[in-house]
Amino acid sequence: LDAAWAIGTNAGGLDTGVIANTTYHVFLIKRTDTGAVDALFSASATAPSMPANYDKKRRIGSFVRSGGSIRAFSQDGDTFLWLAPINDVDAANPGTGAVTRTLSVPTGIVVDALVTFAIANATTAAIQGLITALEQSDTVPSATLFDWKTVTANAGNGVSKRVRTNTSAQVRTRQSASGASDTQSVVTHGYIDRRGRG
Repeated sequence: LDAAWAIGTNAGGLDTGVIANTTYHVFLIKRTDTGAVDALFSASATAPSMPANYDKKRRIGSFVRSGGSIRAFSQDGDTFLWLAPINDVDAANPGTGAVTRTLSVPTGIVVDALVTFAIANATTAAIQGLITALEQSDTVPSATLFDWKTVTANAGNGVSKRVRTNTSAQVRTRQSASGASDTQSVVTHGYIDRRGRG
């Protein structure tokens, strides 16, 4: 990843530019004239800079480089799990309006983020909360429409959910009530990436 693409095993794999802290997409590439197959890393999910004469490509995965290293993950098919879950949201008294949240998943593609969504309601008795995809309607949580719900104060807990992101790794959170000592949290455990398959 830190060297320009070159043909063959143990050679550079970056399509263009210099290594950075961003999402990288892994492509299998092929020359149909010779049948040669190789791998390529690109910051573009759809338009990698292809080496000369390579005319076929297929994205087979994506990963995140952060803090100067690749964020450690485990992969099982389409499921990618961070070896260490990430607390992406820890918001005190978040209010009752919809809030766009950015999660620690790859950008440039749509994935199903695997999250735990929780509200610690230290001051407010009845709260309902929702975490939804931005492509869904902005919906007010209620006693009959919620991901997280409590009817007594100091009853914080969490719910595990799969929620679709946009290509900027964003989702929406919203809750029905909010108090000064209430806290909303979203922990990201990983993501599901269909990698172009239906």
